[in-house]
Amino acid sequence: MRASKRQQVVDKATELFSKHGFHPVGIDWIIDDSGVARMTLYRHFQGGKDDLIREVLEQRYHYIIDSVSQNVQAQSDPIERVKAIFDWYKSWFTTPEFAGCLFERALAEFGTSYPKVSEIAIRYREKMVAWIGEILEDVMPPAQAHHLASVCMMLLDGATVDARAFGDPSAATRAWQAVEALVLPTRASEPAA
Repeated sequence: MRASKRQQVVDKATELFSKHGFHPVGIDWIIDDSGVARMTLYRHFQGGKDDLIREVLEQRYHYIIDSVSQNVQAQSDPIERVKAIFDWYKSWFTTPEFAGCLFERALAEFGTSYPKVSEIAIRYREKMVAWIGEILEDVMPPAQAHHLASVCMMLLDGATVDARAFGDPSAATRAWQAVEALVLPTRASEPAA
């Protein structure tokens, strides 16, 4: 089944934005590479490039959350559930389309003062930190869990940059090993069941 013209534009824009950034990629480039007419693009994205960027980020947000959720739900142990998030990142780093994090790119290019774009990037980070924190509450006090969740997100960010800069998917494994070193002392102090 052929993708709709709208989805064709979003898919091509996602690819171009991932590889080249939001600002360098213009509407003409997206139109040329997606093979749609200018009128088609503006019929679907009346606000032009800003609306298209927002849709790219929204779709990316839902794709990642759904995909990571499947990894997490396959595990029952809380620590293994957090590790499943790091494993998802490692798998993502090995895909041919991996070119870094679109959310981080959006924040880098637009800052936080342009909510039409930055709101989604911030929502992604907040969702991931809250999610990891909720999982970790099963093995440590809530304040400690949410602090460690924030550290996990920073490590995932660093692993993403490292994987992009050096083409090394094992950055996610090294990030997980750092988290594991932080969690093991807490795990050892848990009362036996």
